[in-house]
Amino acid sequence: MREKDPPGELKPDWKDYLALVIAAYSLLLPPLLLIFGVAALVLLFLSLVFRG
Repeated sequence: MREKDPPGELKPDWKDYLALVIAAYSLLLPPLLLIFGVAALVLLFLSLVFRG
């Protein structure tokens, strides 16, 4: 038979990992999109300037 976990010890399940992944994704996505957007605008501006 399976022993019960001690009452003071909480074991994470897949929902906790999913919540952690979603939280990290929501924290990291906006700065990454901002960086890539600024880089794309700079490249577009440079290509327009140096095209002649």
